[in-house]
Amino acid sequence: MKDIRYLQRKYPFVKHKIDSILLISIGISMILYIFQPFSFDLYQGNKIEASLGFGFVTFICLFVFNYAIKKKIAKTLKKWTILSEIMYIIGLVLSITILNYIYFSIILMNFSFNIIILLYVSYFTFFIGSIPAIILVLIKYNRFLNGQLNSLVDKKDEDYELDLTIINHLTKEKDLTIKLNDFIFAEADKNNVTVCYLEGEELKNKSIRATISQVQDDLSHPNLFRCHRSYIVNLNKIESAKGNSNGYQIKLKHYRKELPVSRKYADEFKSYIY
Repeated sequence: MKDIRYLQRKYPFVKHKIDSILLISIGISMILYIFQPFSFDLYQGNKIEASLGFGFVTFICLFVFNYAIKKKIAKTLKKWTILSEIMYIIGLVLSITILNYIYFSIILMNFSFNIIILLYVSYFTFFIGSIPAIILVLIKYNRFLNGQLNSLVDKKDEDYELDLTIINHLTKEKDLTIKLNDFIFAEADKNNVTVCYLEGEELKNKSIRATISQVQDDLSHPNLFRCHRSYIVNLNKIESAKGNSNGYQIKLKHYRKELPVSRKYADEFKSYIY
């Protein structure tokens, strides 16, 4: 049961760049040309051209999966998880295997289709392709937990231009209105709250007569998180995070110092990750 819950944790939704897809495809071509598995050594034609054909089939499959299928799958899911990534990899490897087998049967067996050979090839490529890839997924996930939690945090991009208004309870002073994407964090300072935000490219600080709880009520938005009795942060500004259930330290873009996520708010912070 614990293992199932682990697999349901969020995993960064990443699309590979075109140059990475190209390198993988070239690598497949080179492996086939050098080692010549699955009776490829019996092929009497130009082995370089045939190997490049395998690479081309792999490239097309990777491109379609990476830029179309993965995005479509993600839209049907509430969140992209470790299990989602693993199942995606297995489906990708099996698709590459089947398409390359069809190509293989055309150039070597004159369109002959043999289900036994296909199963053998699928079995072989599963272990040399899927198993290492799945292990790599788990290793990457643990790296995210150890220092790159920002990749796992929910972030809402569609409200970047939303105006936030922080009420100044000192009547002689104006309220502060800024864009959501310009807000970095707010910090309690005795009877005031210091708001750290961007104005163009410049980092600004403004003291507002209010409590941190009042500011939290003013800034009711999913992107803004009360991480400590003294701090509210913009989840979109998290650059890195490290820690555990006893508390975290987060680093924000445009700001050098780390801010704490106290133990009281650690479970809520984990909910953005898990």
